[in-house]
Amino acid sequence: MKIKKLSVLLLVVFLTASGAHAADFGQELFNFFLRKMDPEKAELHLQSPPTEKGEIPWAYLECTNANVRGMNIRSLKMDCFDAVITPPAKWKKMEHPYVESMLACHAEGIFTEEDVNAFLHDRLFGHDKEWERISVDMRNDRIYAVGWYNANLKIMRVKVKLELSCRIAGRGTALWLEDVELKVNDKKMSKGMMKKALERIQPFLDMSKYNLPLYLTKIELTDGVCRVASRIPPRPLVGGIKYERDRTPQEARDLNLPTKQ
Repeated sequence: MKIKKLSVLLLVVFLTASGAHAADFGQELFNFFLRKMDPEKAELHLQSPPTEKGEIPWAYLECTNANVRGMNIRSLKMDCFDAVITPPAKWKKMEHPYVESMLACHAEGIFTEEDVNAFLHDRLFGHDKEWERISVDMRNDRIYAVGWYNANLKIMRVKVKLELSCRIAGRGTALWLEDVELKVNDKKMSKGMMKKALERIQPFLDMSKYNLPLYLTKIELTDGVCRVASRIPPRPLVGGIKYERDRTPQEARDLNLPTKQ
């Protein structure tokens, strides 16, 4: 009887330890997102923790005020199915795990012209004195941008005014600029020069580079707000494992970030 009780106790300890170890993979994965995007609030739902092979059957991520490549995204929601990422055993040596394969992925992102302007100000005003007074306006399903470029010629400095107007369209896994109009000092650029300029930047966002089968087909620009989404909206999981992060006002002050009222 004692041997039987000991066997049961050892089995419980083993299962508990295994479950805790597996659950740690989920927390570690969530920590990668937190470090990478530093969201104000975030939730990660997993149907089950990542396996030792990096298999994730179903996951859902939701963030508020997340930093995506230097720009604030007010709301970001994503889900994925039958994903395989870098095995957890290799995570300690990596900045973040990589997606090796994924059956499907859906997403929705919302940002404002205020976010875009702040991004341009931080990236251009602070690091490149050749640009100044860049601003973006989003309305009527179009993006309008204006800025002044200080061209430093050998004999003089010339200030050039650039104005851009365009639409954003989804094609496959990429976002493209369409119906582009570019003015230089209030004069329209020729179609030939426009074509050469666009060839360098098109598409301006391609999710296939991240190995994500994400098709962003819905682009809405209204009253200074841009919403980009897949045809099928991302959905949170019912049940499963949930990880949460809600930055406190003190944390926001420590990071020099505005607190939400």
